[in-house]
Amino acid sequence: MVTNPLPSLDQINALTLQGITLLTTLNELLDAEYKALQQREVEQLQTLVDNKTAVLLQLEENNQARNQCFGAAGISPDKAGLTDYQARLTDAEGLSFKAHWSELEQILRQVNDKNKRNEIVISRNSRNLEQLMNILRGQNQKNTLYNQSGGKGNYAAQNSLGKA
Repeated sequence: MVTNPLPSLDQINALTLQGITLLTTLNELLDAEYKALQQREVEQLQTLVDNKTAVLLQLEENNQARNQCFGAAGISPDKAGLTDYQARLTDAEGLSFKAHWSELEQILRQVNDKNKRNEIVISRNSRNLEQLMNILRGQNQKNTLYNQSGGKGNYAAQNSLGKA
């Protein structure tokens, strides 16, 4: 039985550090996006979305490269595979790998939390905008019901007829 050689720890650590750098950049962009959302700076938001898209593409390439390194060695890029890879390393190498990987996981959790925070702000702003638009159209939220086709219908006229 021929075993695949382990991927180079230097190569894995370099890709992991690159991933950390990209996630840190994304983390900073999410903070800037949050501020722009609060201040409703549309042009700033567009620039941030473009920057986030570019960083996400780079992050995807980084993730694929890291997965290819593990895949070439027959190691699955999941928790069990990474634990197995770390167990095959010397103690010093294992500590180095674990430190880098833990930092990557930590920054990824931060990015996920900030993304959820921004998503909540966007959703809330969208609801507020819809309510304002309804007010401008003269639609009272209490008068909006679902019609037979499942769409929203404005039944304010029926309310007026009922009073007559």
